[in-house]
Amino acid sequence: MALSLQMKKFINSEHVGNYAPVMLPGFPDKKGEATPEEARIHYLEAGEGEPLILIHTIGQSLYTWRNAFQILSEYYRVLAIDLLGHGYSSRPIQFDYTIPEHSETLRLFMDAIGLESAHIVAFSAGALYALDLVAKNPDRVGRVIIVSPGGITREMPLAVRMLDSALLGGLACRLYNRRTVERVLSACYFDLTTLDSEVLDNYYATIVDTYSRRAIQLCVANLDETEAERSLRFIEHDVLILWGAEDKWHPTAMSELYHATLVNAKSSVIRNVGHLLHEEKGRRFVEATLEFIPASVDTPGKSRP
Repeated sequence: MALSLQMKKFINSEHVGNYAPVMLPGFPDKKGEATPEEARIHYLEAGEGEPLILIHTIGQSLYTWRNAFQILSEYYRVLAIDLLGHGYSSRPIQFDYTIPEHSETLRLFMDAIGLESAHIVAFSAGALYALDLVAKNPDRVGRVIIVSPGGITREMPLAVRMLDSALLGGLACRLYNRRTVERVLSACYFDLTTLDSEVLDNYYATIVDTYSRRAIQLCVANLDETEAERSLRFIEHDVLILWGAEDKWHPTAMSELYHATLVNAKSSVIRNVGHLLHEEKGRRFVEATLEFIPASVDTPGKSRP
């Protein structure tokens, strides 16, 4: 698909990109029978070479990769996806948004587009989905980059932590307005000049409806990190852990768990950047990706950034 317009300016729209159909198993009824439910995964694809799938975290969309997508597509076949319940993908009712469900959906996405294997880049809670995919389908994944992996922490704003409350989660979900999004994002960036009205509008556009907010709440409520952490020691893939030195949400000390448990992991801390490392330091993030996942440079005149 030609993305000449998107290459000039990243476009986050339901009318841009592709949709991959996936069949979800559904919930069993009283007789133990389940009715499958079809869902669609929205994604942007560009470039040639080895496949590289970009996975965002809870409450985001593929828009989060806007500062790296174009450059990465010059070296890889890049596929930035909207997780189910997010962006412009379906919001299935028969879905609990657990880590295993998300990782299985990633596998179904790869099947739907005929992708036998791919390298993975995943951010924050999205990294837990990706690592579960790697643990259960090791032959489907090459190298893995996880950016500030992990789930909900006490350092996160109250508006986020409340989503994990059985008592107050529904209320927090309904009160999650544009101003809340601005406060949450402000806590993610080291350089607040990165957050302007365009960024805020694009973040808010995909979470304004009830079904989107329900999906976000379920993602947070059903994020069982203990289960995900148990599988880390079984992953033998090469993994790069990237962390922002000024990350207020996931302090750098959290990286020790992943670095110590993943048998073939190495880590790098990038200075003067917060939780949204790949947004604030897009070029530095691309450089780290190219160093870890070698890509051929075949186009005359093209050089690494």
